[in-house]
Amino acid sequence: MDTRSSRVERRRLLGALTLIVLGALAQPARATEVGYTRQYGVGVMLGDPTGLTGKAWLSRTNAIDVGLGAYAWGPPGDCVRGGPAPAVCTHAWDQNTMSVHADYLWESKIVEGHLAQLDWHIGGGARALFVSGNCAGNCWDLGARAPVGLDLTFQQPTFLEVFFELAPAFYAVPVAFFSFEGALGARGYF
Repeated sequence: MDTRSSRVERRRLLGALTLIVLGALAQPARATEVGYTRQYGVGVMLGDPTGLTGKAWLSRTNAIDVGLGAYAWGPPGDCVRGGPAPAVCTHAWDQNTMSVHADYLWESKIVEGHLAQLDWHIGGGARALFVSGNCAGNCWDLGARAPVGLDLTFQQPTFLEVFFELAPAFYAVPVAFFSFEGALGARGYF
């Protein structure tokens, strides 16, 4: 009887150890590969700016995003920054204005479902605007921005991220002004 009970005890012990090892090796189910196995994304965005976007994950909760595009919906240049009267304005922030920005983002999961995962992000960064064409002085601006947004990733396709972002920005050099910017976009990850 001792041999039979010791076999049962060994089987129980082996079963418990197997469950412990499997539990330690198992990873939680993820609805997406974005930010986990796929670290780098590129895509397009519409809004301020309209152009190209990229994102590199530094950890599961931190990323850097960058953008390059046309600044299409911002203030009309010197006409609202204390410059000449609107009738004399020779340029405006339009498709001739190029925007470059970079932000450090902190992300957190809101909802993880079987089909998709919804995250939110907040960050801080900088944006530079460059005016080409008919520009007479102050052909650039440099400022700080604070983006807040939502990121939606999917189980299928696992490489896709759709995002919406609002970013208040304060331009300080060479002329100070405030702008409220936003974009809707998508990135594919590899």
